[in-house]
Amino acid sequence: MKAVVTEIGAKALDEKEPMIILFGESATEGLKEYSVIQKFQDAPSLTMKEGDTLKIDGQEYTIRHVGSFANDNLKSISHVTLVFADVPKEDAIVNGLYLTPKTLPTIQVGSEIEYVSSGV
Repeated sequence: MKAVVTEIGAKALDEKEPMIILFGESATEGLKEYSVIQKFQDAPSLTMKEGDTLKIDGQEYTIRHVGSFANDNLKSISHVTLVFADVPKEDAIVNGLYLTPKTLPTIQVGSEIEYVSSGV
């Protein structure tokens, strides 16, 4: 399942915060300021799980943890938070996909985000 970045909020990317908040185009103006807006080519249908892959402009990340609300929100409002940090023992972000490597990608309008299920 693929999405394209259509908008990047003024406060969406911060090198000090190892995360990127993704929303669909229906996000409110308040959310858009802090979010990267993605538009899916087709309705999101995959269920992401640990070990799956996320690609941003071809750069591969492995999913290490999927928050309890991440899949439902990804399918309903195209919302998920990409977290480039260790999975905490407690209080993991419920909308989070925790990824490795822990390097923030360069993301811009037109960037392609691909969600790849290993099918297992």
